[in-house]
Amino acid sequence: MNERDLELPRRDRYGDLCWTRATLAAVAAILKNPAYAGAFVYGRTRFRPPKREGALPQKAPRPMEEWRIVVKDRYPAYIDWPIYEKIRSVIRDNRAEYMRIKTRGAPRNGELLLHGIAWCARCGHKMYVRYKGGGEYVCNHLRTQEGQPTCQHIRAAHIDAAVGDAFLTALAPAELDALSRSRRVQQQTNNALRSSAERELERKRYTAALAERQFNRADPDNRLVASELERRWEAALNDVRAAEEALARQTPPKAITQVAISKELNDKVISLTAPPPADMG
Repeated sequence: MNERDLELPRRDRYGDLCWTRATLAAVAAILKNPAYAGAFVYGRTRFRPPKREGALPQKAPRPMEEWRIVVKDRYPAYIDWPIYEKIRSVIRDNRAEYMRIKTRGAPRNGELLLHGIAWCARCGHKMYVRYKGGGEYVCNHLRTQEGQPTCQHIRAAHIDAAVGDAFLTALAPAELDALSRSRRVQQQTNNALRSSAERELERKRYTAALAERQFNRADPDNRLVASELERRWEAALNDVRAAEEALARQTPPKAITQVAISKELNDKVISLTAPPPADMG
């Protein structure tokens, strides 16, 4: 969102609406807000007793099953309730707190395919990746927690090769069609963002032209008014330049403008995944 200059509406300390850069907390608050699923909810948080004497109680979120009041279909819904529950489940699963809530954790940067989703078949704990020496999956939970020897460590090359083969085997024309549809949706989104940036630029240019006309009509002898109008004109021109830069950033690279998979490539993949013809001889 920040790369596309898309700001989020927030409330300042006085309760007034303002538009600011997106933050992780702001995006998470939107994704977890039940109002986007059309529901009115009360009792999502509770006060915890202070940990030390003299401290103030702290608010803590309640699990969904402990919300006091949930009234669905009260607002226009952007998403339905099952999707909202799925989003909350994904967010919870992405928290890297395996020891406390047994989550998978969000994927991290790296070349290995099973980062965060590989589990040890011997002890049942999650394995981590180690890139030293070419990359391997290591289970050292018992070692770090109980001082026991490392459970096992496996070279990643053979595992990732098998995972890649299984993925390509599962890739079918239906998946290619879904990829093509997702690219069309992405193109529509890019077009909508570009149209919004063009309208914003048009509005900024009109404001700058209006400021220029006001400055040209001002009495030069009234220096105070002329100086203020000149400042407004300069600020409007700066807004125009910023809007032009934002519009330039909305133009996607040429590689991304490929909307759908060509029919030739789709037919080729179908022929590769189809079973070989029976021997008629």
